[in-house]
Amino acid sequence: MNMLRPFTESIDSSAYDFPVETMGLLAAKDGDPNLHTVPSKMARCIIRTDTNEVLGVHGSKYKPITHSDVVNSIADAVHTSSVTKDYEIKINVFDNGAKLRGFVNFPDLTIEPAVGDIVHFRVPFYNSYDGSWSFQQSAEGMRLWCLNGCTDPLTVARTVAKHTTNVNVSASASKIHAGLQGFFRNKEVWKSWMTTHVDDDMAEQFFKHKVVRVKNNTSEFKYNFKQLDNLMGCWLENKAHLGSNKWALYNALTYWATHTEGQSSTPHVATRLRESIVAKAISDTVGWERA
Repeated sequence: MNMLRPFTESIDSSAYDFPVETMGLLAAKDGDPNLHTVPSKMARCIIRTDTNEVLGVHGSKYKPITHSDVVNSIADAVHTSSVTKDYEIKINVFDNGAKLRGFVNFPDLTIEPAVGDIVHFRVPFYNSYDGSWSFQQSAEGMRLWCLNGCTDPLTVARTVAKHTTNVNVSASASKIHAGLQGFFRNKEVWKSWMTTHVDDDMAEQFFKHKVVRVKNNTSEFKYNFKQLDNLMGCWLENKAHLGSNKWALYNALTYWATHTEGQSSTPHVATRLRESIVAKAISDTVGWERA
């Protein structure tokens, strides 16, 4: 593979570029000095060999996709796609390196649904050694009003790979192209949302039935009222800036999804969960009306 990654040269790779190895497992009963070998056809673990930490336990077919391979393949895909030469990368790792989340931002690829309300193109990507996140690359808009990502399935061109396969750079590059095309198509969609009226009661009912409804075995609807209150606060703040419309509702959702600090002991996990909830809610167009 021809590695061409100009924007990775200035990145400190030490946080994510560390050695890992799959190893067999031993089982033991508390107080029993005897160890039992777990057959490799049943399970094995992945070890960070520079610290000897166990990062995850997996089935026999697991094959690690390393963080460095993910970063390098995304870099190659961006270069191959040739969508622009103006881009930057941000990478975070969590849980002793078990999880990786990164973003490639393209500040010169922008749309402006309303004057002064700018959204630019970005490519988020994820990987993990603990099995919580598959390798995933998608494409989305990033609203510059408050730097919260626009988690809209209409803009997403997603690649998901289980850790039994290899990362395909050509496929990733084509998804970046497809995502960019969808991103620019969404300008008219977002503009139409600015003229779609939403009042406070519509927003609350939408949040109740599409975002914070709690499953239960009774006929009674139950909701997470703490998160409902948080969402209504996001809605009222965005409504004050953007008006009583679907665009404000949409941005209230994306703000809630991407601002999880202080809301959870693992905000990076909470963000991923909320982004999935928001994407599912938005994809149900009926949900934009009174629930």
